[in-house]
Amino acid sequence: MSDVFWDAQEDDDEPEQSELTFRRPWWVTVGAVVDLLILLVVVPVGVLSLIPFVFLVYVFFAQVLVWISPVLVVVNAAILWWSVRRRQAATTALAALGIAFVTLAFVVVNLWQSPVVVLGVTLSR
Repeated sequence: MSDVFWDAQEDDDEPEQSELTFRRPWWVTVGAVVDLLILLVVVPVGVLSLIPFVFLVYVFFAQVLVWISPVLVVVNAAILWWSVRRRQAATTALAALGIAFVTLAFVVVNLWQSPVVVLGVTLSR
């Protein structure tokens, strides 16, 4: 059984395409940088939110994420589609985290019972 596996590997003469061989479009790079910045803000603030009044900073940041949520979701969905097709694991993970952070921001804003404002439009409950 193991001979069959190794024979199949030897027949494949062309090397695997690396993540480095793909040229990233500018919008993927910009979206990934924005997702990294969001990650670098959400994680420390999320950890510090265990301190009672620091949680208000997290609620404010969640309101900012909800405000720009349509833009973030569309960009991250496009990045997710692009990176899955090209099998780029890191970019796929960042895009998925970006969508997850926007979802978490909606949950925090709704639990805090503050008004949900998306691109300047207040959504009624």
